[in-house]
Amino acid sequence: MLNTFHLRTFIAVVDAGNYSAAAAALHLTQPAVSQQIRALEEQLGEIRLFRRVGTKMVPTHAGEELLATARDLVELAERAEQNILALKGQVAGRVVVGCTPSSGERLLPRVLAGFHTQFPAVALEIAVAPAEELIDALGERSVALVLVEEQQRRRGLELLPMGAEPLVLLAPTGHPLLKQEQVPPGVLRELPLALPRPGAPLRRTIEEALRRRGVASVDLRPALETNSVTALLQAARAGLGLAFVPRSCAPARGEGVGVVDLAGQPLQQEWFLVRARERSLPRAVQSLYDYLTGPQARAVLARAGVRLASE
Repeated sequence: MLNTFHLRTFIAVVDAGNYSAAAAALHLTQPAVSQQIRALEEQLGEIRLFRRVGTKMVPTHAGEELLATARDLVELAERAEQNILALKGQVAGRVVVGCTPSSGERLLPRVLAGFHTQFPAVALEIAVAPAEELIDALGERSVALVLVEEQQRRRGLELLPMGAEPLVLLAPTGHPLLKQEQVPPGVLRELPLALPRPGAPLRRTIEEALRRRGVASVDLRPALETNSVTALLQAARAGLGLAFVPRSCAPARGEGVGVVDLAGQPLQQEWFLVRARERSLPRAVQSLYDYLTGPQARAVLARAGVRLASE
């Protein structure tokens, strides 16, 4: 009979791409991970489950055949464990929540803190990746819930609008624009900018909002392109370029940057909570989903500057 611990290790190596990263995710040593994979291969008749491609461990054909079944078996085992604990009135398990590398990294921990207080037996993990990868992970069931900035059109998904967060335009302390009121958006054609990389949701949001204000994307002058909000903040602080960042990520006054008073309605990015459409969810996942869509989480988001969807 297959050992679910071996299967969890196998899945971790597939998801991480190598033994060392899987070991870190599982809080094991690399030799322990190698030993678990070897034991699984022996149990399956000395069939190799991985092959090395460059620095990555890629599943062999046999490994790909095992993967879907392994995920099913591990999920069933975890659900059975949670159901038994539920008989004692305890919600337990492990839930992976995904978010994109933007203000979601700051918002999620604030929201999850309250959930952990209510459900201390639920282990939480945040996976940070581009939206496309997170949606793929939903289909593979390696993440349970995802917080993203754009609507997703794939079948089999349930999207819940969470709200919209304003974007602020940062400039280094002492910049002339910080002394002006109602700066016209057209000024941005003449100034270097620090922007998310082309194709990133935040970049599309910025370009579309500026287009509606008469500033075409071809008129922008990117001095730096990065999907790291931290790098955008540092670029603005260093004077490399003005940067649009979510309000929840903007530093306090006196920390080397200020907010430009851009004329017109504030730019904003929307937030959506996404899950796979299934008949039933593990109790820990359902409890987290209920919490994220409930009044306590909404209050945390509102304090962070998110305009809630129902408002």
